[in-house]
Amino acid sequence: MQQIETHIEEQAIEAFIFTHDTRGTYIVSIPDVNFSIEYSRSLDTKDQFEEIVIHLFNVVDEASCETVARDITEATSTK
Repeated sequence: MQQIETHIEEQAIEAFIFTHDTRGTYIVSIPDVNFSIEYSRSLDTKDQFEEIVIHLFNVVDEASCETVARDITEATSTK
C-alpha cells in the first residue's frame, strides 16, 4: 500500500492507494472525506484522472477534485 499527501481546500490530507494485483485494480481511500474508489489499472493516466474527478466531485469542490486526482495519478504512474 502506498500513502500520499494531497490537499483538499488547502488542507493536507492522506490518501491511501492499494494495488490489487489479482483484480488488476487500484483501490484508493481518503478517510478524511469518507471517500474510496476502485478502478482498473489498465486505464491510461487521463482516464484515471477523469474517473477520480467524476466520483470525488460528489464529495469536494472541483478544484480540490483536480488536485487530488492529479496527485493520485502521478503516484500510480510511477509504479
